[in-house]
Amino acid sequence: MYWVFSGIDWKVFEEKAKEVNYWWVFFSIFISLIAYYARAYRWNILLQPMGFKNLSIHRTTLAILIGYLANLIFPRLGEVTRCGMMKRTDNVDMTNSFGTVITERLVDLLTLIVLFVFALALEYDRLMTFIEQNLSLAKLGPFNILNILMILVAVGSLGLVGLYFLFRLNVAFRNFVLNLWTGIISLKDINNVSGFLISTLVLWFVYYLMSYTIVYALPETSNLEWEVGIMLLVTGGIALSIPVQGGFGTYHTLISAMLSLYFVTRNTGVFLATLLHTSQIIATAIFGGVALAISFFIKRKKNVNTEQNI
Repeated sequence: MYWVFSGIDWKVFEEKAKEVNYWWVFFSIFISLIAYYARAYRWNILLQPMGFKNLSIHRTTLAILIGYLANLIFPRLGEVTRCGMMKRTDNVDMTNSFGTVITERLVDLLTLIVLFVFALALEYDRLMTFIEQNLSLAKLGPFNILNILMILVAVGSLGLVGLYFLFRLNVAFRNFVLNLWTGIISLKDINNVSGFLISTLVLWFVYYLMSYTIVYALPETSNLEWEVGIMLLVTGGIALSIPVQGGFGTYHTLISAMLSLYFVTRNTGVFLATLLHTSQIIATAIFGGVALAISFFIKRKKNVNTEQNI
């Protein structure tokens, strides 16, 4: 964050803050609720093959909101937190649910890759310039790509050997892995394939709208075309995948660098990145805080093996 904001003219920031049309910001925050519900609906579909068929989309949404709130405290803490909430409120096995979270993240990663390829086709020259300027492995000096791959292979091999012996010798760990695997492969047993695909499309389309609509909040960026929204979505997805609490710093760096490819000045780029990021953090804090408060009044369900209620 210090590196991002070093050299920024704060008087310009203050002037830009007065020019913002905050209705677009409020709209972006409001529609984020659709994304949360779409993710909850999709997660319920993944949990159904393991017998959890009466899960309420409202309860699942609360768990997801609390998980996002936890991610502001520590990277990826939210993935465990939302599984813990489902265990407390609906008696969903944590190991199984965490396996479905891994599957869900793999689906999101695949979606992000598809969007990256689409963005590459749309803005090839700009995107390649962005990669060369900001993500080039050549800048790592002696840590070139070959050395990095060798280190990863060596560490990964040792880790796999250790896990293999632990799996063979420790019954508790073996049961944990088997339950986790059951959750991971739940995708192949889902009954509502169309619902899963549609909820994924809705989720990512709302993410696109959340990013692109805020472009209209600032006079200097209101003329940017729809392709910029795709670039914002892909760049933001990469930034938020880096294990940093809430993407603080990484999001601002990559978004402002990407906007510079569209001749947006550094001050404006950093300001828009801050506006985008802050609106998402406010949404997470407000909705997550409300969800946490509501969770204290939810009675735990003892039996979940009935038809899903959404």
